[in-house]
Amino acid sequence: MSELAYTIKNAESVTTVADYMTNCVDVPKFLACCQQCPSYKNNWSCPPFEFDVMKLWEEYKTLRLFARFLIPKEGCDGQTLIDSLWMEKEEFLAELLDLEKATPGSMALSCGTCKACAVCARKNGKPCCQPTQMRHSIEALGGDVDETARRFFGKPLLWVKDGVAPDYLMLVGGLLLREDK
Repeated sequence: MSELAYTIKNAESVTTVADYMTNCVDVPKFLACCQQCPSYKNNWSCPPFEFDVMKLWEEYKTLRLFARFLIPKEGCDGQTLIDSLWMEKEEFLAELLDLEKATPGSMALSCGTCKACAVCARKNGKPCCQPTQMRHSIEALGGDVDETARRFFGKPLLWVKDGVAPDYLMLVGGLLLREDK
């Protein structure tokens, strides 16, 4: 196995759902963003939903936020870091699902669109084939991930530009809890 072209740093923060909704949730703003994405109406993890997003947030009291930073090593190019991000995203979701399983009544929030299936069944009008794996992302539920990153982890989201790796890429996920923690 070859050595990774990056190092990983993990971080965690906890807030109330009420505080998070006040400072980081804007469903209309992010719904408009989602409508520009090809996953809109084509992926069960993405809008439009058959439930009221604000009521979903309100069902929970605490939000544990998790960040995974991918910090490129010298010589790591942007494409390698992006490819690594997809690999880390799967592992990160698996860890969030393990936390969810260990915490009755909780709900994991993934990073971005679900990729459990090559083609989501929603595209063909069928129910989700992977309901044990599919989770909604923070942004699909109206959460501002960049504001989340800044407010709770002290760093903005960074992006690969012109093939050059930034100082880090960040995945942000969460675990909604029904009680105060």
